[in-house]
Order: sequence, then structure tokens, then C-alpha cells
Amino acid sequence: MAAAWSGPVLAVTRSGRWREGPVPPHVEVLGLDIGDDALDPGPLRTASALVLCVAPGRTQDRRALYVDGTRRLLHRIGAGRLERLVWVGSTSALPDRDAWLDERCSIEPSTERGIVQRQAEHVIVEHAQQHGIPWLVLRLGGLYGPGRGVGRIYRRRHDGPLPGDGMAPTNLIHRDDAVAAVRAALQAPPTQQGVVHVVDDDHTPRRSMYAKIAALEGRAPVPWADPVPPGTAPHGKRVSNRRLKHWLGVRLQVPLHRLEPEPEPLP
Repeated sequence: MAAAWSGPVLAVTRSGRWREGPVPPHVEVLGLDIGDDALDPGPLRTASALVLCVAPGRTQDRRALYVDGTRRLLHRIGAGRLERLVWVGSTSALPDRDAWLDERCSIEPSTERGIVQRQAEHVIVEHAQQHGIPWLVLRLGGLYGPGRGVGRIYRRRHDGPLPGDGMAPTNLIHRDDAVAAVRAALQAPPTQQGVVHVVDDDHTPRRSMYAKIAALEGRAPVPWADPVPPGTAPHGKRVSNRRLKHWLGVRLQVPLHRLEPEPEPLP
């Protein structure tokens, strides 16, 4: 994401390391742990825009990181020189309902992950409104792209049939379109504030995804616990991307799922 921006960027990671090859000349990398009680945001206090994209480790407590850590960082930055605050979250902030869901949906999620996402969003909005900072919350669907193909997301991980009937819709976004959404959010006028769902146009049911990937990789079809009678319609959460297109003006580069074989592991 930092590499895709043309101007000077301060990229923050917990380790202070850049893991995507050589560091681009316009990027400076800073080590910062928002879970540290002694956190000092340092040069972030002079940033004109802040994009928060939190990635928990396998053993980290999500609430402590997403909610408490985000609150700690923003509290110590204060108003700073910020002209835009962008939170990169997840569509897990939406409830699990059999319906089309857009940004007007106010129903709270019931899962722990979704509840934490909503709480983190509240921290962002509260801080932005308190200091008069234009804000945008981007709720990303399942992220895929180079190094994280669709086949890796929908991989059969155990023997036996998969639970359910597999007719739940997919809500994914390609990495390049996710980056385009962040760029559009940073370039949006100050009057644009709110939540934007970042998903592609393709809501193919999971059952079809597993079948296509199996055929692509030359494997037998994946069995499901529940049969699907002919004519069964998809059922489950379908996330709308209308605001992404018509509000932020993002033109999707990969509107439909791009299925590619996963590379063979190195010997």
C-alpha cells in the first residue's frame, strides 16, 4: 500500500522491517507497537494523513490491538496535523444476514470478530469528530491477490464433507482494488466522511468457488454435508459496493474473482 503512493510515505510496522523487497525511495519505515503502554508516535504527529490497517499476530488479543491499541495511538497523536483519517477494517463488522447489506446497515454483528471491528470503528469516528478530522472507514472483503490466491482462501483443510450446503455468497476484493480504494479515500474531499464497503462485483457461492478451484487444480470435487436441490438460490450476506464506485469513484480492475493455480511449493 505504501509503495503504491507517489508522495513521501512513513510506513509503520511492529518490527520496523519492510518485507516486500527493497524499500522504495519515497518510503521511510518506522517500528511502532501500538500495544505498548509506552507508545510514542514520534513523527506520526506531523503526518497530514493517517491510514490505519491493523494485522493481529496469531497470539495477540484482537480487542487489545484493534480497540485499545488504536485508541492509544490516536490519543497520543491528538489532532496533530491530520487532514484525513482512514481506517482499513473488515466486512466482518456487518451482521450475518441473508440480505444485501450496504453502508446504511446499523445492525450490530454477533460474532466476536465483528463486535471488535465495530468497536474499533467507533474509536476512529469518535476521535475524528472530537478533533474535526475528516474520516473514512473502509470495510474490506476477503483480501486476495499475489501471494494469497483465491485457492489459498478456499482450500479444503480436512477430510470429509464441508459443513452446510456451501451456498453462502463470497465477498472478496483483489489487492490492487483494495489499494485503489485507499488511494481514493486519501484523495477524497474533506466533506466526504463515512463508511465504504470495499468488495468486488462477484458474489459467487462458496460451493461454486470450491468446485472451480478443484477443477483448476485437477482435484476431485469437494463434497458438502447438505445437498442442494436444483434451483437453490444463494443465501447469506451479500455486501454492496455501490458507494465504492459512485461515492469514491473507484473503477474495479478485477471486478470478478481471478482464479489462478497456486504455485508449487519450493523443494
